[in-house]
Amino acid sequence: MDVKDSPDRSQLIDIWQGSLQAIVDLAEGLDEQDWAQLTPCPGWTVGDLVAHTTDIEQMLAGDPRPQHEPEWDSLPHAMGDVGRFTEVGVDHRRGWSRADVIAELRETMARRRAQIEAVPDGQEVLSPFGRPTSVERLLRVRTLDIWVHEQDIRQALDRHGGMDSDAAIVTLQQFISGLPKVWAKNTGAPAGAVVHLVIADVGRGVEAWASVDEDGSGVTCDPSAEATVTLTLTWADYLALSAGREAPAAVGARVSLVGDADLGQRLLASMTQTP
Repeated sequence: MDVKDSPDRSQLIDIWQGSLQAIVDLAEGLDEQDWAQLTPCPGWTVGDLVAHTTDIEQMLAGDPRPQHEPEWDSLPHAMGDVGRFTEVGVDHRRGWSRADVIAELRETMARRRAQIEAVPDGQEVLSPFGRPTSVERLLRVRTLDIWVHEQDIRQALDRHGGMDSDAAIVTLQQFISGLPKVWAKNTGAPAGAVVHLVIADVGRGVEAWASVDEDGSGVTCDPSAEATVTLTLTWADYLALSAGREAPAAVGARVSLVGDADLGQRLLASMTQTP
């Protein structure tokens, strides 16, 4: 799939399911040591990420939440309401066998596919944050979350790959769609300021433009606009920044920033889009 493609609902279902299958494929056959490897998600191992993936899909399916109270004093990484909420489902499964965790994900995948395919066209569903959204939007958000965790697992296991999969392209599209907000709200760019993003190693290259309107809102803009800041980087570095997986200062040493230096540094420090 090309970055410029717009997959329809049926294709998005396949891509979402493919991202779940990639987690299963990575998890199967792991030994105890691999399962316990720490990932870039603070406090979470490879096994924890498999459990988390299942837990969120079950929550979206409307399943009851686990009746479980973690020992919070031993889990200092679980901070804030979201951190504690997601920790419950993960900690609940920490005593399970690898086979049982993977089998549960397989069962949940099949059940969720049937559930999503049964949603009538135009009917909204609940997002992970409890707000109504379209099926297409939900599938895109879930694909992003699952694929980023696939990359977390790959990094922990030193098994790199999947950067050009359909799920990767959907994730890239989602991050790019958030550029106007990142530029206007997160970075605090002034009205009229323009950012030009260049990802040079995806296909024939990917470019995106965003500006700030008079109301302070971020909007996409014409590619011919003169850029206040041009940021050129690799897909891997864009992922690291957008998913908050590496310190901006470390990534900044590898990217090219042209234009307003202050705004450029503020942009680098403000690019995280995942919770």
